[in-house]
Amino acid sequence: MEKFTLGVEEEYMVIDPHTRELASHDQKIVELASHVINDSVKAEMHQAVVEVGTGICKDVTQAYQEIRDLRKVVSEVAGTLGLKIGAAGTHPFSHWSKQLITPNPRYDEIVQEMQEAADLI
Repeated sequence: MEKFTLGVEEEYMVIDPHTRELASHDQKIVELASHVINDSVKAEMHQAVVEVGTGICKDVTQAYQEIRDLRKVVSEVAGTLGLKIGAAGTHPFSHWSKQLITPNPRYDEIVQEMQEAADLI
């Protein structure tokens, strides 16, 4: 019988611990964390966001252990840069329009295609 597998992705807000505003980390968290967790950490469209993802996990226990370890590494790396991470659907008071976009052709295309929708918000 074939068993199901799963994987987990999480995105973390990068936060200035003094102002509690979103903070661009200039991809330093990704750069430093990748030395420990390789390609399990990635840049996201906004520079104040970091993404992690587990490998293919055989069960929920393995997924939990992997995501816990990824959270720990990202949190520790952010701490060395004087930053914190947080997880929520949206930041409670930092406005999206003030966030820097990560340089990436895919993200540039999304911004260009969604320009009209973004102007309505």
